[in-house]
Amino acid sequence: MRRPVPLRSYGDGVNRLFGIVLSQVNAQDGLLLIDEFENGMHYSIQRDAWRIVFDLAKRLDIQVVATSHSWDTIEAFQHVANEHTEDGVLIRLSRRGDEIIPTLFREDELAIATRDRIEVR
Repeated sequence: MRRPVPLRSYGDGVNRLFGIVLSQVNAQDGLLLIDEFENGMHYSIQRDAWRIVFDLAKRLDIQVVATSHSWDTIEAFQHVANEHTEDGVLIRLSRRGDEIIPTLFREDELAIATRDRIEVR
């Protein structure tokens, strides 16, 4: 294109991903919290979005903590986490009385859970 195109014309998904990338750059050597990772993103691009997040996190030395209730997001995360062994963990938080109980799923365990559609949300 001959002239710049306004970023807003690309839709919510591109704007959401752009915001995540900018946040990662600002979080270099630190921690980034992403609430409801999938907001604004179509499920079909989530693997690519996770790849960007994983690659930048490694390059910029960032620990990323993302929340989601979306099965599509968890599946996309699992596929990309398998490509980046030892970089991704899913943590399920559940409540027992007043206690919050974390359950960790490593890449291999998460692969089984998503393959067999075991509820991890």
